[in-house]
Amino acid sequence: MFKLSRQVKILLLVFLLAFFLRTYRLSTFPFGFHADEVRVGWNAYSILKTGKDDRGNKFALYYNTFGDFRPTGIFYLTIPSIAVFGTNEFAVRFPSALFGALTVIPLYLFVKELAKKKKSNINHWPLAVTAGALLAVSPWHISVSRATSEVVVALFLALFGLYFFLRLLNEQKLKHALASIALVATSYFFYHTVRVLAPIFIAAIILYSWKIISKTKIKKVILGVLGVLFIITLLFIQNKEARGRFSQVSIFSDLDVQYELSRMPFEEGPNKVFIARLFHNKPSVYARHFINEYAKYFSSNFFLEDTTPKPTRYQTVGVGLLTYVGALLFVLGLVTIAQRKNSALPLLLLLLAPIPAAMTTEDAPNLHRALFMLPFISIIAAYGIGFLHSLTKKGKSVVIFAFLLLTFNLIFFLHMYFVHNKIHLPLYRNVGAKELALLLNEVQDNYDKIILTNIPDDPYPWIAFFTGRDPRIFNQDAIAREQGVWTHENFVFTGQRCPSRDAFEKPEVKRLLVVDAEGCATESNLKDREDVEILRRVLRPDESEVYIFWSRIEE
Repeated sequence: MFKLSRQVKILLLVFLLAFFLRTYRLSTFPFGFHADEVRVGWNAYSILKTGKDDRGNKFALYYNTFGDFRPTGIFYLTIPSIAVFGTNEFAVRFPSALFGALTVIPLYLFVKELAKKKKSNINHWPLAVTAGALLAVSPWHISVSRATSEVVVALFLALFGLYFFLRLLNEQKLKHALASIALVATSYFFYHTVRVLAPIFIAAIILYSWKIISKTKIKKVILGVLGVLFIITLLFIQNKEARGRFSQVSIFSDLDVQYELSRMPFEEGPNKVFIARLFHNKPSVYARHFINEYAKYFSSNFFLEDTTPKPTRYQTVGVGLLTYVGALLFVLGLVTIAQRKNSALPLLLLLLAPIPAAMTTEDAPNLHRALFMLPFISIIAAYGIGFLHSLTKKGKSVVIFAFLLLTFNLIFFLHMYFVHNKIHLPLYRNVGAKELALLLNEVQDNYDKIILTNIPDDPYPWIAFFTGRDPRIFNQDAIAREQGVWTHENFVFTGQRCPSRDAFEKPEVKRLLVVDAEGCATESNLKDREDVEILRRVLRPDESEVYIFWSRIEE
């Protein structure tokens, strides 16, 4: 009878822990179904039913929300989940949560393969399991995995690709080269950042291991993997859509940078051309801004403060990306690298990981774009556990105490995430949009016209996703949204925050419902009208208003 080894059993337990932490109450937490999530769900459902996304595109590689051209890999990955679980939050979030949990496996394998390098003291499988466990309980990884984040899938695939590349170095088999290329290339369909990072990572591993590689018979194959990935990257970035998001958020488009390049030279005064070119030339300006952005990703604020990393919707109140215990273990791991007791390759890859993120300024420092730092932080923190184990004869007791502290940190994070986040962060997660959709579905037949606000986001995907709309019909109407006001059935989707300001001035519509966003001052104007009443208010958990429903029904 087949019997699992001890290390496989422990790895399985680590995976189950990671899976539980990423799927427990997944349908309701994170609280609020964000616009990016519901678009994934509706487009996955549309493709499932029609073979096209909600813009009518077949097999599209990108989806244009507001010029960002999001890779659509996550849409296609969500289709089976929608087919099995239906049109709900759990179905949309499950693929990211699953791949987030599965990421402990390629991380474990990567560390084990790293241990085979001749000049490394990494020769114990417990270190690999520890790295996986640290990733499993990471607040950073848990929060991103639970929120329909395609970067989690890209990280899983890329990390598996790096593992097979290490196997290629150690075993010199062509199948490992093919597996590495296939996995990394597949990750390109999920997230922009990996297209830059993957060739950089492979090049770094080659340079780090060059003394060994130069003596192998498959040196050309190893270099070929780098060449193929570089070519694939070039092919991707040749596409204008692939560069769409970068053109929005890069330092090259930053207004402050552009001001410094275009206006500051003139501020030097007349006949100061040399001085202007010396201080305000493109290489120096771009380099300075890049260094400033890069430094943010290695600051204590980024790792330990709860409000510094962006986007805000991924934050956890009172908890940073790393726990204090995890940060201490990371520092101890750096000590072991400095003492040459462990491989410095994870540190090298960690230093390279924020490069694409540092080339952007919007929502910076960005925990999404920098997620590729996390596996290497986990490995170095695992080094720290090993360092504690080696300190004294009672090393096991010290390690147990460290894990108890990590457990306390995890419990605190879970408490803040499940109890307090829904009070403090709903503003950033479209809380109320689902309730809006369900209420509209309930009362739709009572009105001749329903006029809707599009603040904070156009409500159409929530209405479509949660009320059983036929994508063949709904999407034909929704395509007109780019042209401004558009209609579907008796819904009128406007570009206004407060459509009630003038909607009730038209007496010909006897049964009219108008939905305003928060912050409208129309209540003082309408409260004295006998023919208009407040039908419903949609509130956040903190009692702040999201939507207000104004109703007029005249017989």
